[in-house]
Amino acid sequence: MSERLQITLTEDATRKYLEWAGAKSEAEVNADCEPSGCSIIIEISGPYGCGALANDGDNLLEFGDADVELI
Repeated sequence: MSERLQITLTEDATRKYLEWAGAKSEAEVNADCEPSGCSIIIEISGPYGCGALANDGDNLLEFGDADVELI
């Protein structure tokens, strides 16, 4: 039986990610650049829970909680 890792962001984390990704892409398009895309970092921190982050150059942006399940 194969296993999969299912990652779900909370509604708040999803909203924050979409706002950041949308603004980043819009700024790149307005600067006549091809959008570079966006990456999400998922931290799995044992008893401290899981979180979603992104690296925005010199800044680490925290979007909020994430649920990680092995299914």
